[in-house]
Amino acid sequence: MLGSIESRFPQRSILAIDVLVVLWTLAWVVLGVAVGSFVARLGAAGEGLEDAGGAIVRAGDSVESLSDLPLVGEGFDTLAGEIRGLGRDTSERGRSIRDDVDRLAVLVGAGLALGPTIPVLVLWVPPRLSRERERRALTRSLRAGDGLAMSYLANRAVATRGFRELQRVSDDPVADLTSGRYEALAKLELEHLSLRTTPRLAALAGALSSRPASPEAGDRRTVRVPADDETWGGQDSNPRHEG
Repeated sequence: MLGSIESRFPQRSILAIDVLVVLWTLAWVVLGVAVGSFVARLGAAGEGLEDAGGAIVRAGDSVESLSDLPLVGEGFDTLAGEIRGLGRDTSERGRSIRDDVDRLAVLVGAGLALGPTIPVLVLWVPPRLSRERERRALTRSLRAGDGLAMSYLANRAVATRGFRELQRVSDDPVADLTSGRYEALAKLELEHLSLRTTPRLAALAGALSSRPASPEAGDRRTVRVPADDETWGGQDSNPRHEG
């Protein structure tokens, strides 16, 4: 996460983006539900057609009751069958229209709700969760007082903070980093991440800052080389450097 675009945002900006993402998601979900509900109401036409088909079937049943009449009864029986067939076809078409409209309502509503929100959530949520895990890990390390978090925060500040920000807390950030003076740089990153500093943390930072840097940390002290007409400790000198 060191050096990533998201890591350059202060915690206040991260929280503001969280709010915007939530509002964005809610707005599209509400719009999707509203449009889906509106489309679903169009299925009332199919329901009406289905009800009409049922009424036609019942009319056919009524006509069939006339089939017992002498002489003309056979004709009513045939007519009743045709009426019932028409009613069943009408009901089937109404049911089909209703089902199609219901599926369309779900597709339209889900498309509106998920289309604009899924990409935003995929891009934002994983690094956001990673940042929170990192903040918790840093908090545990700071409470333990092992010095690892201070070193990491100072390195992170040099890697991710702007030049002007670093100049406000250190005349030579790189020199402070290599010599183990982490307090100012780490404090800059603590403020950036909105992590609290405690008296114990301040004491730890002071101890780390006052501790001599090890050769492995890259600490090199240069001794001034006298000019040719000068002497080194009262003797002729040669250029020397301490590593």
